Amino acid sequence: MGVSTIEISDRHDRLRRLMESQDLDAILVGEKYNYWYLTGHQSREFDKIMRPMLFLLPRAGAPCAIIYRQQIPKLEKTCPGVRAYGYEDVPFEVALLQQALDESGTSRGRLGMELGENQRLGLPYADLRQLLADSPGLTLADAGPELQELRMQKSTYEIDTLRTACDVSLQAWELTLKQMGPGSTELDLRRLLATELSRLGSDFDVAGHVSTSTSKGGDPSSPLERGDAIWSDFGATYEGYQADVARRAVFGPPTPEHRATRDQMASLVEASLEAVRPGNRASDVAQACSARLVDLGMPALTSKKRIGHGLGLNAGEPPSLSLADNTLLVPGMVLCVEPRFFLSTGEKIHVEDVVVVSESGFDYISQGATELHVIDN
Repeated sequence: MGVSTIEISDRHDRLRRLMESQDLDAILVGEKYNYWYLTGHQSREFDKIMRPMLFLLPRAGAPCAIIYRQQIPKLEKTCPGVRAYGYEDVPFEVALLQQALDESGTSRGRLGMELGENQRLGLPYADLRQLLADSPGLTLADAGPELQELRMQKSTYEIDTLRTACDVSLQAWELTLKQMGPGSTELDLRRLLATELSRLGSDFDVAGHVSTSTSKGGDPSSPLERGDAIWSDFGATYEGYQADVARRAVFGPPTPEHRATRDQMASLVEASLEAVRPGNRASDVAQACSARLVDLGMPALTSKKRIGHGLGLNAGEPPSLSLADNTLLVPGMVLCVEPRFFLSTGEKIHVEDVVVVSESGFDYISQGATELHVIDN
């Protein structure tokens, strides 16, 4: 179905309110996910770095886009009232951006751009210098905090879309396990899981992801035997929104050691989720996990290690569930909770589920990470 124009207009309205509070006359974005979020136009032109795709939202007046001309009809379907400035091919025409600023009345104003933490400019530095030279009245400011605040709190549409992406992912996992058995390899898991994700409807142009490993490590083409464990961090993409889950399975009946490892991981997940509630901070979730790690006789978290992150159009969005991130948790934030530890053999134990912060705590978007999956075909 895709994102509605009403949803896009609401995002513009919310961003304009944030712009007003920071006295910004306009915000210019060119990073792929910020552009996608504000336009609904999920273009693969971002893979062609010689063709910048820019979106300008004035605090008052029509939104503007400075993009590759062939993409204008697609943009106009999702972004209501947009004024499009199209360039033919390469090189990019900085003059079009200057024209958009002039005609939107913001060329002598305070322009927010993607200048700070967790942001990436979608415009070459030389082009930015030219723009500033041609616009002596233009002042730049970092719009990163406004963009981050806007995108962290998900709408009902976004939560529902992420739920679908997670559902597709977990269906693919179950179908893949049914095709695995003794003699299968890590490469088989990777191939089968990617195939099932695609068959079940994961987006083609906006690829999901599949990472794998085994308790043996080493050669991914080596046949696996009863008693071995296999793991994957994976996710489908649906309407551009990316799932991110991780699961572990064992070949044959689980051993007492397998069950003990599962219980340790379940304890870490439980402790982490108990801290996911509005009014807490991202660091509180990490601290809860760290305390449980110590209770289990494992090393505490360091300030540089996170045990989860935000999720949306990007598979790794703010906030980071780390001791260093004090972002306040509010309803609508979608979080991947993924504590991990290492066995004495060197095997990484890592599972991951997705939750959304609710008014009273959290709701699951995906569930079942702590289940011990068994391959017994």
